[in-house]
Amino acid sequence: MKNYDVKWTPESNKTFNENLEHLSEEWDFQSINNFLDRVDEIIESISKNPYLFQTYSTKYEIHRCVINKHITLFYRIKKHNKIDLITFWNSHKNPSD
Repeated sequence: MKNYDVKWTPESNKTFNENLEHLSEEWDFQSINNFLDRVDEIIESISKNPYLFQTYSTKYEIHRCVINKHITLFYRIKKHNKIDLITFWNSHKNPSD
């Protein structure tokens, strides 16, 4: 079975970096490395089996994966073995931000 191509959207890059910046203020170096390793593992898993994680929107083929208790990754499964990472949502963030 062919792996899916995973694309980082501008929004996913932005929210990933914002979360990483926030974590660097709150966590130690080892915890940040663990977070980065977890993100890498999840993206690798998604590329092999994008249906592994919970469906968030059936209509738009959006899935969600909890990275840790504060951050959830949302991604969209597209045609032709492609996946778009949509956003890294921080549950502590104000939705109006």
